[in-house]
Amino acid sequence: MSSRPTKRSRTGDLPPFGAPSDLETAIFQVNEPSSRTLPLTTVPTLVTFCNWRFVSCFKRLRENNSLWEGRISHQLQLLPDSVLPRLFNILKKSHPGFLPHEIIVTYFLRGLNLSLSSDSLPGANRGTVLAIPRLNSQVRELDLSGFSKLGDDVFAKVVTQLHSLRSLVLRNCTKVGPKAITAIAKSCPEIRSLNLNETSVSPAGIAELLVAHGNQLEVLKIAGLQRWTDATFMAQLHPYLIEQQVSMPKLQTLKLRGLQLADSSIDFLVSLSPNLRRLDISFTATKRPILFTSRRDLFSVCAHLSAPPLEKLSLTSTPVAISDLLQTIASFSNLQTLSLGALGAAGSMGVASATTLNDATLPKLTSALQSFPNLRSVNLVSNTRLSKASVFDFIQRVGRKCLYLNLAGITTMRSDALAALLPTDGTHPALETLILNNTSIGDDSGAYIACCCDLVRLEVEGTKFTSEGLFPIIDACPKLQVLNLTSCRGVRIADRRRFFEVQFTLLSR
Repeated sequence: MSSRPTKRSRTGDLPPFGAPSDLETAIFQVNEPSSRTLPLTTVPTLVTFCNWRFVSCFKRLRENNSLWEGRISHQLQLLPDSVLPRLFNILKKSHPGFLPHEIIVTYFLRGLNLSLSSDSLPGANRGTVLAIPRLNSQVRELDLSGFSKLGDDVFAKVVTQLHSLRSLVLRNCTKVGPKAITAIAKSCPEIRSLNLNETSVSPAGIAELLVAHGNQLEVLKIAGLQRWTDATFMAQLHPYLIEQQVSMPKLQTLKLRGLQLADSSIDFLVSLSPNLRRLDISFTATKRPILFTSRRDLFSVCAHLSAPPLEKLSLTSTPVAISDLLQTIASFSNLQTLSLGALGAAGSMGVASATTLNDATLPKLTSALQSFPNLRSVNLVSNTRLSKASVFDFIQRVGRKCLYLNLAGITTMRSDALAALLPTDGTHPALETLILNNTSIGDDSGAYIACCCDLVRLEVEGTKFTSEGLFPIIDACPKLQVLNLTSCRGVRIADRRRFFEVQFTLLSR
């Protein structure tokens, strides 16, 4: 067994500067015991080294007012727009609590790509958002997610002045509604990507957007919208799109997750998108997903269309039956990503009962997926009626060939199901991410997981692992960077910090 990395001394808390502020509590935690820094395989660019060095000294520079005002402030303003966003992104991760509104507005509202997500940047406020058009009216990609307290009129005022926008993210801006939607429809002629997840946009608002820009949209995400049902869809959106002969020929990503829509509504939206590649209809009421090609009589617009060339399909927690699932999957042999978590019931995954996948039906799905040449990611989380035999068969024929495999929440799964990871004909599993949270595996599975020599991320939260079972995995998987040990009571606290070196070592030098 190789020697364990020594524990790094804990750095002190960052001292405040200037007047006391709540922002000083929002400091990024760089000491992550579940990660380690791998040796560099390529030489970073000079710009990257400079960014790292500046970030590592940022706190001290801000505390030295004479140096900051005399030199650093001027040099920041001279940075090219192509460099500044990269530096800003690193600072948001390492020192979010030291980026108040004044600093953001003075130095960082430049560049074609601008992200002011409230989740990662607590210093951004209403004034910061309103300053964007004045300081950067040519921004092309804008992320304003998480501003749940700002009103619809604020977003409308900003968007109205940003005529070059191609990508706009308003995720979890819960008050975004008709004013902002009208502003996008009228003032953003180049818009290509829209994320309106968890907003207050109505079906009528989406209809307005699609009439204005449907022919050029490439990404549309409208997950988690309230008051979206088949009744409102049919009343507000469907007839208007039919009347206006709307289509979305360039749309490649459509996210309808969590909308209370059934097959007829979903099929209609898919039928407008002949080149769709990524579709998420998890937590909807679909029972016969995207089988509109066999029900062309429902919508005349579908008459000339065939199944879209899907690469990603998410059906988590939907009440689809196995026969319809197999028929659907048979139409998409080029799938790369497939999510079938808690299959068999719509609603919250916490209460969904997985009735579709069991020991009788999983082998049928396994046989269907075995010949898919491009399948790289499979999610079977919380399908609780699977035994070790069916899971072993799935891993052996399908799972070991994937790069990503999520078997979390399959509480009946035991360690010996992972014996399917043992090398066959000298071939090791291709897995880079393996998620086994809240299963019944333990130390006995360590030797099997250790066969995944390309593993980068392993999650075993809530399992029976102890320190002894994890050491063989650490030794055999040199690329492992992330290890989730939450609620693994058999793993000693001291060992958790010995497993990996601290991430961002270079930044602290």
